[in-house]
Amino acid sequence: MQNILLAATLIGGAGLIIGIILVVFSKIMAVPVNQAEQDIRELLPGANCGACGYTSCDGYASVLASGEESSVALCKPGGNSTVEKLANYLGTDATEITATTAVVMCQGDNSKTNKRANYQGVKTCNMANLVAGGDGVCSFGCLGYGDCFEVCQYDAITIEDGLAKIDPYKCTSCMMCIEICPKGIIELLPQHKASSLVLCHNEDPIKIANKACKVSCISCRQCVRACPEDCIEIKDNRAIIDYELCTNCGECQKVCPHDCILSLYPLVESSV
Repeated sequence: MQNILLAATLIGGAGLIIGIILVVFSKIMAVPVNQAEQDIRELLPGANCGACGYTSCDGYASVLASGEESSVALCKPGGNSTVEKLANYLGTDATEITATTAVVMCQGDNSKTNKRANYQGVKTCNMANLVAGGDGVCSFGCLGYGDCFEVCQYDAITIEDGLAKIDPYKCTSCMMCIEICPKGIIELLPQHKASSLVLCHNEDPIKIANKACKVSCISCRQCVRACPEDCIEIKDNRAIIDYELCTNCGECQKVCPHDCILSLYPLVESSV
């Protein structure tokens, strides 16, 4: 019995000593807490999307607290309310965030284009794209399997008739859909500047593009000739609009034979 008590005492004493040592070393080795960084982190929405240019909300909070980053207007998911909170906390001027939205630059739903193959693999855009660039006749268009829908945390994306569509009022510009799209057809555009959009990424010659989709850009140059601001050029067989110069006069939309140029503003209004 005495041996058992002795063993228990020794084990208990050793445990107590080890516990004390661990507490002492935890204090010695502890990383100093940056209260400012913690406070700023609490003000951020926690999307960890990288839209600010940093790896996560923690990364953005760290550079704001250290002074390495001076702009409090980088968190687009947080919007202007987060900008105001950060500005008040840091004692800086609040700069209003430019309103942006992700836009799927394609109109090729199932009624406007066709499938060239019966894809039987895993139903994701990235997996389908690995098989000869996907199953669509248009090799540049939306595959419609919803990878962007799956990653969107804000319920801003729907898949309608085989085409991804983004609600600009719900979009927070986190860019997760842009990063995951294997076709690179989702772009982040400023709402107040992106007036007329060429909703097509097809770079095929006119004969191929014309057969691929009813609303493909066929590089006919009619929009180039009609533009009074000289802000449209043909590059890689498709029209490219300089949004900085575009005044949304609508002349390019009027002459486009495939109706592939639309204004962002009607798109925004139609989603209300």
